[in-house]
Amino acid sequence: MRWIFLFILAALTTMGCASNCQNVQMELNTCQATLADQDFIIKKQESAMRQKDQKIAEQQETIENMGTDIAELNRQLNIITNEKGRYDERIRDIATSVREFIKQQMRDNRNFLTNIALEDFIGNELIERAHVGDEKMIIVNVTHPVPSGGQINGIGGYFTGPADIVVKLLRPVGNDYVVIYNKELRIEPEAPGKNYIDFDSPFIVKKGDIIAYYFPGPVNVPYDSNIGTNTYSRMRSDQYGHGDRIAAANIWQNKEINRKYSLNYYGIFYTRVDSE
Repeated sequence: MRWIFLFILAALTTMGCASNCQNVQMELNTCQATLADQDFIIKKQESAMRQKDQKIAEQQETIENMGTDIAELNRQLNIITNEKGRYDERIRDIATSVREFIKQQMRDNRNFLTNIALEDFIGNELIERAHVGDEKMIIVNVTHPVPSGGQINGIGGYFTGPADIVVKLLRPVGNDYVVIYNKELRIEPEAPGKNYIDFDSPFIVKKGDIIAYYFPGPVNVPYDSNIGTNTYSRMRSDQYGHGDRIAAANIWQNKEINRKYSLNYYGIFYTRVDSE
């Protein structure tokens, strides 16, 4: 009986081990499957990472190539900029040379006219006179209107010091005058004396036009009184711009004592200017 009991116990024990082994085997199989899945996932991620690394390498290569292209473009741009600077400098030099040439021609023409007395200088003699010291004045040279069509190339004056001048060309229209040209000039003489100021572009004139000079500061041009017929008046600011109309009554100041200023103008005219 005892042996039967032992046999039964051994059988039961054997059956329990078999059952446990099956469970362990199932868990082992599950772990192996999980590991296989994880290994697949890892390999997939590694593949994706290799692809990303390859893309990064390609992008880095592209960036390096772009850097090379940019460096080449900068090199070419520097060359073009340098060439353009040289070209612009050359154009400026040519323009400066042309302007200087034209100005020299105008100066030579002025000296030529003065030396042979063709009377293309119109106005008063540029000499030292008795009075000086006014400021903020307009002086209208009604005594010496333009003798004929042509061009005025500049003005002359006997200047005792620096002066700002607005030169105006007045054209008669009915009983009034219209400002045809308005040119701002600055004179800084080294010493008192005769000076000429060339215009950068001439005034194209008609017979009967008259020249006016506005001084917004010191006049610094001498005059003699009780002689001549220049008209003048004080004007705190320039009231007559380009295109403005000036009434004749505002030019002819009968109440003022006649003055003769050391101012004139010069140019080329269609007819000879008679000597006074």
